[in-house]
Amino acid sequence: MSKLQNPHSRSFFAASRRTVLRSVATLAVVATLGGTLTACNQASIAEAAVGTSLDEITKLAKDEGTVQLIAVPEDWANYKSQFETFTKKYGVATPVVNPDASSADELTAVKNLKGQSTQPDVIDIGYSFTGKAEEQGLIEAYKPSNFEAIPDNLKDPEGMWVGAYYGVVQVGTNTSVVEAPKTWDDLLDPKYKGKVALPGDPRKGASSIAAVFAAALAHGGSVDNIQPGIDFFEKLAKSGNLVSITSPVSALSTGQAAVVLDWNYNFLGMEKELAKSNVKLETTTFDDGVFGNYYAQPVVANSPHPNSARLWVDWLTSDEASELFALGGGIPARYVELKKAGKLSDEALAKLPDADVISKITFPTVEQGEAASQLIVEQWAQKVASQ
Repeated sequence: MSKLQNPHSRSFFAASRRTVLRSVATLAVVATLGGTLTACNQASIAEAAVGTSLDEITKLAKDEGTVQLIAVPEDWANYKSQFETFTKKYGVATPVVNPDASSADELTAVKNLKGQSTQPDVIDIGYSFTGKAEEQGLIEAYKPSNFEAIPDNLKDPEGMWVGAYYGVVQVGTNTSVVEAPKTWDDLLDPKYKGKVALPGDPRKGASSIAAVFAAALAHGGSVDNIQPGIDFFEKLAKSGNLVSITSPVSALSTGQAAVVLDWNYNFLGMEKELAKSNVKLETTTFDDGVFGNYYAQPVVANSPHPNSARLWVDWLTSDEASELFALGGGIPARYVELKKAGKLSDEALAKLPDADVISKITFPTVEQGEAASQLIVEQWAQKVASQ
């Protein structure tokens, strides 16, 4: 979401965070930069000692000094503050490779950079990619210290992943250009011709899959049936209302689109950039299709900094990090517990969607998400992208 992409791109959905698979060439360059490790160094990575308690993990993480991250832009759910606060507290650096990568990119990077110092230690992927990551042996179990406090629908029971935060699909409108729509079917109105956009390609990224899910819920579908959502976007594409964009913030700033679907926290992260372009942004959650979902943070198997990886996951689910997520519009996994205990500030709560909206969210299971993703892959090119 955060990086502005090439405005001359001609692909149907241009790349941004968790949207479209970036070029293999980019990953190859990164792999080349990290490819000088010897077999001995590779072995030392695999055999690194891992602490058995949080105290041990913290001490060893400080010795490692780095947690290698990927696909987390600074303005995505307030990650900039997470980086700064974590590093200040633990002295562990948080470099990020390819911050605008998609979830699909992340899995590719883990495989391509295996055994190298630039291999990610932790990934931040859409829930529907967790099964693929586990099946391919890319991640390993770690239960953070507050694992039991994380709701069951936001973690793998064996600790293969936890979801530290989630968001709600919203529509952001540049009201200097067009009146804000009130319902999903409003988007089919001719006045929105050439003005409506997804944040990316739902065949590759979770934010766009979420928008299709939301449209499905508004048209008789369910978490078990995303077909009505695909059919809705087929109508939107055929009407000429759905357009290609380079990135949400760029589209709203340059006029590529006036109505964009994305996570609530992404719109919050756009505010400063959009203000520079005098964009009057209005955001809303359509009552006829409320859909929210999480991103998961698994520890990468045999990563170069295994203790820093675990400390990072522990941090992301802590009280302090939960507050930081909320300040950026990300709903922390432990939202209900922390709100009840008065551990989220009034300022943070004011950045989140209304409590009644949050209460309507029902997460799909990983299996439901994988089934929906497969159906999108099978149908999207013919029904939507080709229009």
